[in-house]
Amino acid sequence: MKLPPARDVGNWLLAWRQIIFLGILTCGSYGLVLYGFGIIAGPIQEDEGWSSAAVNAAFMGSYLLGAAASLVSGRVLDALGPRPVLWTGLIVGTVFLMAASYSENIWLFIVLWTLGGAVTIAGLFYNVTMPIAARLFPKRQTAAMTVLVTTGGFSSVIFMPLTGLFTDEFGWRWAVRILLVVAAVISLPAVLSVRRLPPIPPPDPSAASGGVRTDQHGFSGVRDALRSREVQVMLAMVIASSFGLGALLNHFVPASTAAGMSITAAGALTGLRGFLSIPGRALIGPMAGLLGLRPALGVGYGVMLVGTLALLAAGPTFWIYLSAIIAGLVWGQTMPLQGLIASDVFGLRRLGTLMALQTAMGNVALAIGPFAAGLMLDLVDDNYRPVLVMIAGVNALTLALLILMARIHGRPVKQWAANLIASRNAPQKREYDPGSTRQPR
Repeated sequence: MKLPPARDVGNWLLAWRQIIFLGILTCGSYGLVLYGFGIIAGPIQEDEGWSSAAVNAAFMGSYLLGAAASLVSGRVLDALGPRPVLWTGLIVGTVFLMAASYSENIWLFIVLWTLGGAVTIAGLFYNVTMPIAARLFPKRQTAAMTVLVTTGGFSSVIFMPLTGLFTDEFGWRWAVRILLVVAAVISLPAVLSVRRLPPIPPPDPSAASGGVRTDQHGFSGVRDALRSREVQVMLAMVIASSFGLGALLNHFVPASTAAGMSITAAGALTGLRGFLSIPGRALIGPMAGLLGLRPALGVGYGVMLVGTLALLAAGPTFWIYLSAIIAGLVWGQTMPLQGLIASDVFGLRRLGTLMALQTAMGNVALAIGPFAAGLMLDLVDDNYRPVLVMIAGVNALTLALLILMARIHGRPVKQWAANLIASRNAPQKREYDPGSTRQPR
């Protein structure tokens, strides 16, 4: 295979440097707050004598408060641009998380970690970087999202081993401090380079109102968007998708061990699933170009349903491996594709605010899904089959909502085309006929 000239590679990196920097920032922000916490939770309990429920309350609190705070960061992004959002997420989030690493009191630790994690989630996660990428490359959003999430997909691959290494060598407190410094350093290029966003194209005067978006400018506000049936169905789809995904990802290991797999093998499969998400994300562009955004996401939802059914059928370990491979390849695709569709549906004018609303709803569902699955597991005497049936049902509902949303999406376009044809033919059809009783307009 012939390699491209170094000059072409350099030009490509120069053209996409801001998106690559945003992807690296994503690696750092997700690295400790999401992936690293699962590694340090056990050592925190052992070293400090704190209960598992108390330690994990900090994680849950950061996500729930982060969902609410992302609504604020989305509005600030639309009104003032990326600089205040990114700088606040980096500085304030780092300060609170660093303070949490020095806390000797469990309640103070919960408060500090909740605040630090929430600010990081609201200011540096995909709910911010995806709208920025869409605004930077409005005509090449699919390529921009692919570069962003493929680069960000290395977060778990890099930070989970680093968290384990630093925790073993220096203890959880110093591991948190070192990782915070690493995350801040690799985030700085994005924070320094993404200073402002290009202006949004002016709205099309012929665009329809009443909750129907027909141009790139987008809805005039949140209320206008929420009156759109397409937006309503899309939000319901994201909620259902996040609920099912959270339940499946968090219960994959215990469901696999219940089917007869060792916990070591199940843990290794979890790592394989995270690694496979990277090539899965790299396939977003080709799939969207070949099939279109909504059909590509439909394939992802359908494959996730197949993966859940494979885990439900687990007897031979082949089905468990198949489920993990499917989940890994598709896991990294669903959220970016949802972001691309959101950009298409919302438009650019209120994209930060509306995508923050979508992300907030998805994060709440992502937090509730594992809890609901665990509650059902307690009710059925630790039998995972009803739980997996529930998750498969939610996956099927998600796919049905996507199909409904795609049908709704096609109607305004057809209506707009019909109106355009009618308006072009109107002068010939509306000529005054002296013999007619209808008066000319």
